[in-house]
Amino acid sequence: MKILLLIILLVISGCSEHIDESPTYLTEKVLYSSKNILGFENIFNDEQDLQENVEIFGIMHFPDNYDSSQQYPLVIASHGSYNWRSHHLKYLEQIRKANFIVFAMHPFDSRNVKSTVGNQINLTSETVIYDMAMTLNLLWEDPRIDNQKIYAAGWSLGGTATLFNAWLPLQDALNKPGVSFAGYLMWYPGCLALPDLNSWDKDLMQIYIGEEDNWTPPQPCKDLVQQINSEGGNANIELYPNSFHSFDGPMPLRLIPDAYSWANCKLKLSAETKKVYDPNNKLLDFSDPKLRRQAYESCATKGEVMAGANPEYKNAAHEHLATLLPRLD
Repeated sequence: MKILLLIILLVISGCSEHIDESPTYLTEKVLYSSKNILGFENIFNDEQDLQENVEIFGIMHFPDNYDSSQQYPLVIASHGSYNWRSHHLKYLEQIRKANFIVFAMHPFDSRNVKSTVGNQINLTSETVIYDMAMTLNLLWEDPRIDNQKIYAAGWSLGGTATLFNAWLPLQDALNKPGVSFAGYLMWYPGCLALPDLNSWDKDLMQIYIGEEDNWTPPQPCKDLVQQINSEGGNANIELYPNSFHSFDGPMPLRLIPDAYSWANCKLKLSAETKKVYDPNNKLLDFSDPKLRRQAYESCATKGEVMAGANPEYKNAAHEHLATLLPRLD
């Protein structure tokens, strides 16, 4: 992957309104190539060559007292369905302060998308999954980075992208030879449409999620952690009682009327065809925009999703991460 443009900035330009536009530390804007993907099967084999190419960007955030002669661990991070929010950035700053380089992906800003809440088609999860893999390939040989310590991280939609980048068939399809993340950090990911082949990276997988989350329900994540560990993996989940989606965010608990609750969805990803399917409804099609919406609405429900802070556990994931980061450096 070739960097099309590399600009060292002290003031970020072209970023989301949620990003601090005047950081006091070194940042760098990186432009590179990715694709718009509709249909999981279009990530694989020759199908990805038929998908639209797009130029995207991300922002590298360097540690305080950055020394260009040293190599640093790296976290590649992506946001949720509302773009970058203040509580995401608090984690990024926590990681940066722990002497990591942080690469903040901008899949929405790169494509002039404001939100996918209630849509899920204007920018698909497959696209963010692909973006994350392309980011890893891009930065693998960067001399400033210790490529044995590159971690994926994400919130909600970004957490889903992080999760699927740990699926080995996807790594085989997208990653350069020998390239892989060293671990995966996820906040309330969508453990939805999981593969019917349990073939996962055995490196660290850490999930933070509320027990009452009905946007991205925790039970499939709990089942996945158990399955991965039964096969020799290193998956962990922190469950927070009486907590919903964005339990660590700045907003109070409230109804999100446009969001889909996936609590009743039993979707799977075929390891053979690489297509998402519903075992109870073989006719659903997720690769056509109109049919994809119908497929979502066959099991997902609007008007029920709750999201917002639980004051008791608002800082709990930060506290856990503080104990984890020294082990990753």
